[in-house]
Formats: sequence, structure tokens, C-alpha cells
Amino acid sequence: MKKLKKIAEGLGLVLTALVVAALCTWIAADDNDKAEVAQSLEGAVSEENEHEEPWGIDWDSLSQEIVAWVEVPNTSISQPIAKADKQNPNAYLFLDALGQGGYGTPYIDADCAEGSLLIPIYGHNMSNGSVFADFAKYSDEDYARSHSRIFLHTRDGGTYELSVIAVDVVDASAETVCPSFDDPRAIAEWIGKSDLVLLEYDGSSKVFAFATCSYQTTNSRTVVYALLEPKRLDMTNP
Repeated sequence: MKKLKKIAEGLGLVLTALVVAALCTWIAADDNDKAEVAQSLEGAVSEENEHEEPWGIDWDSLSQEIVAWVEVPNTSISQPIAKADKQNPNAYLFLDALGQGGYGTPYIDADCAEGSLLIPIYGHNMSNGSVFADFAKYSDEDYARSHSRIFLHTRDGGTYELSVIAVDVVDASAETVCPSFDDPRAIAEWIGKSDLVLLEYDGSSKVFAFATCSYQTTNSRTVVYALLEPKRLDMTNP
């Protein structure tokens, strides 16, 4: 695990620790309540709906702050992604994808500007194995390599493939979970110090950092770095 670095830019260490700690406060929620939240989203995703995109997401049923949907084959990860608002950056710790009270929705960091190269996305690790729980398994190299393809669906009808390039486990009490600098060389240096590096980052494309609670220590976070492939996929005939 890499040592704490002083970063002039980005999220303050204390604030970041508080935010990601809040992510973990929900994992012990009652399973019946979790089921209700899951059922509330069933209408947003289906295999057959003539008004939906080819992969079955009814964007109109979701909050306008839901900007994407992440899906990882052969895992439980199939989740909407919200863009946090700077005026209420932690709202989606508690709001569901319909904009109602619930157990949270994965969200892009409010400080992440449009066009940023590094895009942090925070999501709960629920005790029933839902939301981002399976991302915590990526610290195992065999698991990371066998689940290295991630798909990102966007409101404009696009589907993009991401490739996992690195995985880091950090102690949020003493380390920055995910920096916000946007210099390709700085990002490459940061990712290169991860606990597990599958591919070297060359600065050619955006990197998504999926962060969730894990339990190597009392305050650990697993961060999965995934490189955006430059080619948009044709999903009209999946």
C-alpha cells in the first residue's frame, strides 16, 4: 500500500475519508429494505421494451442526474451512475436513481469537471453483495483479470468498453482514495503505484476510478482503475 502523498489539488484527505466512510454506513441495512430499493429500479431495466435503448434502460424513468449505467459481465454490478451536484455533493449517498430516499446510487465526484481524464465514481459495498460490492473482489489478481471488461452506457445512446488496468487498496484514514489532478503524467504515476497493475497507463484516454468499501483494514477502500477504450460500440444488435 502506497504512502500518503501531499496533493495540492484534489479532495481534502479528511473530507474524502468522511465521504467514503459514509458509503459504508449503509452496508448493514435491513435486507428487506434493500430489496425494496432494488424493486424500485426493476422498471428502469428490462430485456424487452420498445421505448428503450437496445440494452434495456428506460432513461426517462430515472432522475435527470443519472448520466450513465455501468455493467460488468458475470458480476452483480449493473448500476446507474449519477453526477453529483457541487451544491449537494453527497446527496447520492442516500438518494436512489429515481431521486428518492433510499440506500444511495453510485455517483461521479462533484469536483470532476467535464472533460477530466480521471473520473472517480463512488458506490456502496452492500452486505447483500449488490451495488459495487463485487469491485472489492478486484484486489485478487485472478478475479481482476477474469472480469477486466466493463461496459458504460450513456444517455445519448452510446455504449463504451472499459478495460481494467490497475487496482489499489487504500486506507482512507491515512491515504487519498482518489486524486483529482488531471495531468496525464501525474495520473500515470499515481496509477503505477497501485497494488496491482495489469496495464501501464499511457495518458491516451480517460480513466474511470470505481471506489468502494473493502475490509483489509477497518477503513479500507478498493479502487478499480479502468481505461476507456476509444471506440464506441455498436449495440443495435447485441
